[in-house]
Amino acid sequence: MAKTIIMTDVHGCSREFRELINLVRPDYSDDTFVFLGDAIDRGPDDWGVLEQLAQLRWLLEERFIWIMGNHEQKLLDRHPKKKKLPAYDRHDILYFLPVLRELPYYAENEHSIFVHAGFGMNPKKNTHKFMLEDRTVLKGQRKYSGKLYFAGHSPIPYVTYVDPYGNMSRVETGMELPEHGAIFLDTGCCIGGWLSALVIEDHVITVYQVRSRQKVQF
Repeated sequence: MAKTIIMTDVHGCSREFRELINLVRPDYSDDTFVFLGDAIDRGPDDWGVLEQLAQLRWLLEERFIWIMGNHEQKLLDRHPKKKKLPAYDRHDILYFLPVLRELPYYAENEHSIFVHAGFGMNPKKNTHKFMLEDRTVLKGQRKYSGKLYFAGHSPIPYVTYVDPYGNMSRVETGMELPEHGAIFLDTGCCIGGWLSALVIEDHVITVYQVRSRQKVQF
């Protein structure tokens, strides 16, 4: 059965990203891969992460979804006048600017919404800045009872579900996919935590993780 694989906030940790993909073992002929943004900055190998995402995009075609993260947006904001593809250089991530310019700020399927940081039930509040930076549901400052959304952006010790009443719980393998609320899966790989993936198959969640090689710890 086809699976949906969700990852986020790799932040240049290319070795951990490769290990996690190998652990999840995507079926490139059938699965959907969703990356919730922040491929770059902070970690040791931005290029390696972008290269792997480019390969996934090539293998999965329309079943590959990459959401704009605030760090991708920062890179674009720093280089607004570069309209053409830069010269190929193994260490020049500006090569990927044309790809980054096309990233959506959110995506949606029948069951879920995918965004980098925050999503609201009032469409007027879902500005680009809000979707890239909002942390209010995770901080308990706002309740959300709309269609389930997945987000990253805020490092936390474990993958966390926030229900429509604001209650938080750890997401474990075997959990049924909720219909409402939010799931956050940035477990701080770039600061010594974990890199996490959620795999959804037949409405059941499986959690995969690899330990960070970075020195900073929670």
